Amino acid sequence: MTRFLLGCFLLIGFIAKAQVDTTSNEEEDFDFSDFELATEPAKAFCNNKVLGQLPTTLVGIQYNFQSGHAFTPGNLVAQPEDEIAEQNDIQATHGFTFTTNLPLISRNNILINANVVYDEQHYSFKNPVGNHPLARSINQNGLRSLNTLFTVFKPLNANRFILGQIGFGLNGNYAFGEFQSLNTLRVPVAALYGWKPSDKLMYAVGLSRTYLGGALNYVPIFYYYRTFDNEKWGLEALLPARALLRYRFNTQSVLSFGFNVVGNTYRLGDFAQLSNQVGNDAARNTLMQANGVELKRSEILLGLRYQKAVSGFFWLTVESGLRINYSYELDEGGDFARPFGNDKPYYIENELGNPLYFQIGISYVSP
Repeated sequence: MTRFLLGCFLLIGFIAKAQVDTTSNEEEDFDFSDFELATEPAKAFCNNKVLGQLPTTLVGIQYNFQSGHAFTPGNLVAQPEDEIAEQNDIQATHGFTFTTNLPLISRNNILINANVVYDEQHYSFKNPVGNHPLARSINQNGLRSLNTLFTVFKPLNANRFILGQIGFGLNGNYAFGEFQSLNTLRVPVAALYGWKPSDKLMYAVGLSRTYLGGALNYVPIFYYYRTFDNEKWGLEALLPARALLRYRFNTQSVLSFGFNVVGNTYRLGDFAQLSNQVGNDAARNTLMQANGVELKRSEILLGLRYQKAVSGFFWLTVESGLRINYSYELDEGGDFARPFGNDKPYYIENELGNPLYFQIGISYVSP
């Protein structure tokens, strides 16, 4: 039941906003009925932001840390009598994220952005790692993710727009010297239709093909960006993936609180090979024949974020809070959909605790 309720907060796909600000060309308040125009008047288009919106990163790097937490890689679900589970708590995880978000086309009637995100995470264990192939894999290789996202913001007129995204992700425990096959590319997609009734409000509805819950899923999405009458306050949400309530101290600093869902499916290319030290003969034989094993990882970051301009368009971001585990299970057979609420057993089900997390980063933001 807990998994189902948490699933209601998840997304996929994940929509990156178009990042270059444009301005509406609204007609002046004159009566043209007595004049005959030689040409058609210019059409007005809405832009892609609301007043007071959080700064948009063009290039940024971020350090990520999670405190110690419990970890028990589990038994084969189909062979529970063949004991291979080994509790070995994680002392800490650490890694970094590098982000670029650059405009390809920037006109008042269309915006197209390319967003490249590289992320890696490494694990430190309290005790020497035993024979379980999952623990051995993440201890030796960590997890890496390389994603390219293309976002299109297409205004239809002064108060309606279409927002779309398609991504290509390569996620696993690979090293750059031993890159995993491009057959493991994962493709999230999202499309929304929206309205912008004022410079303080944008909202849209749509559908996404996403991996934010760990496994492939198809979910409806709701986009809602609003700056309140007291312009220091605002809300930025893309449900069920994320939501932030923000407070602007001034134009140079902003505090926000909310949640963000982070997830993907990671191919463990060395899983079968690393199963050779499992002590149970029956389990070892099954594990060494495994094909297309993937880690379905998803977590909810619930925390407080502070952002401040430090020099020109360079901003510092500090965030801390609680990381809530949603999924850290293993599946065999590659990529397939797992709708929320699906009780089909995984290949191996694991236990992972909920630690505190801390992030700090520097970014160059859009003017």
